[in-house]
Amino acid sequence: MRHHTHSRPPARRLFAAAAVLATCALALVGCAAPAGLQSADSTAAGQGTAHVSFALDWAPNTNHIGVYVAEAEGFFADAGLDVEILPYGSTPSSQLVSAGEADFGIGGQSGVQMARTSGLDVVSVYRVTQTDTGRLVVLGSRDDLTRPKDLDGLVFGGFGAPLFGALAKTTIQGDGGAGNFEEVVLDTGAYEALSQGRIDFTLSVSTWENLQMEIDGHPYRAWRYQDFGVPEQQSTGIISSDAYLAAHPTEARAFVEAVARGYAFAAEHPEEAADILIAANPDTLGTAEELVRRSAKLMAEDGYLVAKGHEIGEVNPEAWAEFGAFLFDGGFLTDSEGKPVTEEPDWTEYYTELRG
Repeated sequence: MRHHTHSRPPARRLFAAAAVLATCALALVGCAAPAGLQSADSTAAGQGTAHVSFALDWAPNTNHIGVYVAEAEGFFADAGLDVEILPYGSTPSSQLVSAGEADFGIGGQSGVQMARTSGLDVVSVYRVTQTDTGRLVVLGSRDDLTRPKDLDGLVFGGFGAPLFGALAKTTIQGDGGAGNFEEVVLDTGAYEALSQGRIDFTLSVSTWENLQMEIDGHPYRAWRYQDFGVPEQQSTGIISSDAYLAAHPTEARAFVEAVARGYAFAAEHPEEAADILIAANPDTLGTAEELVRRSAKLMAEDGYLVAKGHEIGEVNPEAWAEFGAFLFDGGFLTDSEGKPVTEEPDWTEYYTELRG
């Protein structure tokens, strides 16, 4: 695998509800190849090593852990693949994949639902986190803010997209509040804005930013959107394009099977997986070892990577339908001309299963 790192600090990323905006009793897919993998691997290997490109959505972090494990443990090699990890730049991974500049990339559920509706050629092929990692947060020291409805009339630090404010509003309303607040667009890190008193609340990610703030001695008080009426979503995933899947079905299947093995390994062995992720990215994660280890452990043990009763990486059609309805009813979906869509899409066309 060829991968590149860059200097963006991983501990400060605002995933913002995961891609627009994560244990279980389920027996994990083990480190052995799943049943459907052998034929795909054999075909790929028989044709020689195939090059596959994968676009990150930010600096390497635990959302990507299964990909790095798949390389280090030889799962990609077993599948006959040479995987190149493309670093995050100014172009979103969804646009790179749609344009054919990357074969796969990181892309969460809500991002896919909005991007595909707007005309981008993207489709979800693997679901990394089975639940939403996003949270509504305030400083832990704010004793006056003990529940979402306390946020009425205060200042929300948003990220420039209407969906972020809608997540906050719906959460507040689900707690009995009016959902009225002033919104400003953040131009600094969330904690900096909160600690300076420029905002009262914002959105964060339970598996990364919240852990970093705890490590720094500045914990958040956090509320899960879904506890207050926001539909569930599989907030982080892997995408490809219809064009790539049609032209390279064998490579696509082999890639997804290998990635699934990588995330299954991470779910069963979070400490080892954390070591692999850090070793592969010393420039960006070498000084964030505690964060990586705590995040890997949380994702493995709290049902983020694997959902009870579901195979790892499997789609949850109900989550796609319900969050899709939330997006449609809220007016967040536009077509390729930027016009609001008048008919809710068929969400089953937005994801696919390439395994089994």
